[in-house]
Amino acid sequence: IMSGKEVIVLVPEISLTPQLIELFKKRFGDLVAVLHSKLSDGERYDEYRKIKNNEVKIVVGARSAIFAPFTNLGLIIIDEEHTSTYKQENNPRYNAIDVALYRCKNYNIPLLLGSATPLIESYTRAKKGIYTLITLKERINKSLPTVSLVDMKDEIKKGNKVISEELDKEIIKALDNDEQIIILLNRRGYATIITCHECGYTFKCPNCDIPLTYHKKSNKLKCHYCNFETYKLDTCPKCKSKDINEFGMGTEKLESILNSKYKARIVRMDIDTTSRKDSVERIVTDFKNHNYDILLGTQMIAKGLDFPNVTLVGVINGDASLNIPDFRSSERTFELLNQVAGRAGR
Repeated sequence: IMSGKEVIVLVPEISLTPQLIELFKKRFGDLVAVLHSKLSDGERYDEYRKIKNNEVKIVVGARSAIFAPFTNLGLIIIDEEHTSTYKQENNPRYNAIDVALYRCKNYNIPLLLGSATPLIESYTRAKKGIYTLITLKERINKSLPTVSLVDMKDEIKKGNKVISEELDKEIIKALDNDEQIIILLNRRGYATIITCHECGYTFKCPNCDIPLTYHKKSNKLKCHYCNFETYKLDTCPKCKSKDINEFGMGTEKLESILNSKYKARIVRMDIDTTSRKDSVERIVTDFKNHNYDILLGTQMIAKGLDFPNVTLVGVINGDASLNIPDFRSSERTFELLNQVAGRAGR
């Protein structure tokens, strides 16, 4: 900025933009513009015009901000570079990191990729000297949380199907000390599989052939891949039995379990609760202002959020994502668990 150049800063999730914008605006004032998909057309036009008219020097946003029409770039920063959300899944398909590399090459400027759990490719390139590796050896407050692993096999024998004895104790302790808690379950909805007890029929998506997830609030069965949805049936379409079973658990069900178990103010953050404009910002701000004691959510809450009063992070079914048939599933599980652990003790 001192040398008259411009900067693009990318974050992986829209949920991270409010906190980051607040930080940047405190430091750089009116020099900051914001670009992401939750802006209305009018807001996007205003931000775009600011950039075009050289009224701002910094653009903060999600992946599409990589196309900000700056003509005198000096630096591009990509936060949490390991995240898969930098890839656009529908047309026009692109990878924001590839676009950033191209723009940096074009302007002959540095690209800064930041992450506590870098992609294996990025780390290897850094080790081989293709990238320059810069490491932060310790956290600013020098305290990293201690992590304990609980085998639920033993807990189920004690009758603790969802929340282990240790997590239960820690939740009660944190609530008694007026501290805040984050609980991660990387699966939304109420029940993950609905089947008929009589004939074993499973309600599946007609497009994707995978089991539909039940969402209790809307009483709908939804496919989380193609967004197909239908109302839940009380009778089996195959054998007409009314003995319908629900298996598995998502954030909606976990929320009702936590509500019945603890006297705490709980807020849920997943795609279902953040579909409306500004809902992410509202939840994050309310939690930061301690209007809630427990923040429960999917991977949205695992990255980059900074809450000094959070002293406990609980992960339910932490190993479930290891079973996804993807060669990156172990890498992604490690990233997710490492990132969410970093939300504690800040």
